[in-house]
Amino acid sequence: MDTGLIARHHDSLLPAPAAPSATQLALLALAEVLASQATGDAAFAALAGWRLNGSHTRSIRFEQGDTRHSVTLQHDTDGYRIAAAGSTLHAQASLHGHALRVTLDGKQLAATVVRHGRQRVLFADGERMVLDYVDPYAFTEGGVHGETHLKAPMPGRVVALVAEAGTRIAKGEPLLILEAMKMEHTITAPADGVVKAFYFAAGEQVGDGDELVDFEAD
Repeated sequence: MDTGLIARHHDSLLPAPAAPSATQLALLALAEVLASQATGDAAFAALAGWRLNGSHTRSIRFEQGDTRHSVTLQHDTDGYRIAAAGSTLHAQASLHGHALRVTLDGKQLAATVVRHGRQRVLFADGERMVLDYVDPYAFTEGGVHGETHLKAPMPGRVVALVAEAGTRIAKGEPLLILEAMKMEHTITAPADGVVKAFYFAAGEQVGDGDELVDFEAD
């Protein structure tokens, strides 16, 4: 035993985390959707997956280090159809606090999902999996210098313009509120800077990728 032991045997003592399975990704995606529905109005939550003449499909992404994992979750009349890690699964699920109860392809599963910031910790079937949730409304600081056009990550409606054009805004302060999928999301400043202009007024509809704010970062 010596102080160089860990460095010499790093790979065996601290192996890289295993990639998440299709089941683990499905459980995390279900917990994410059910948690978001629970924070909204109960009447809307009951119809969260309903769409006229069609079904609602949602894409959810997670990160594990530099690797991204995408999960597609489609609402069916009797549950959810989930595509993850090359597999297609059918699920019925309920979430109570951190406790997730799922019937996945006819198999009963119980899991615990703990949310802390971006981090999602899944405890299921005697295993622990840690991934980071990729928030489509979050802007990263990297590369934010000079003029920045903040875009809508998905179709929605502008509820309110919180800031005023021409004012100086600190990083993290709200700029506008966007409603999408029956939920309100606050678009915040990615850095200290000045709001140059808004491209939409309150009440107007926006499309996926439309420029919302002309923001000049310091």
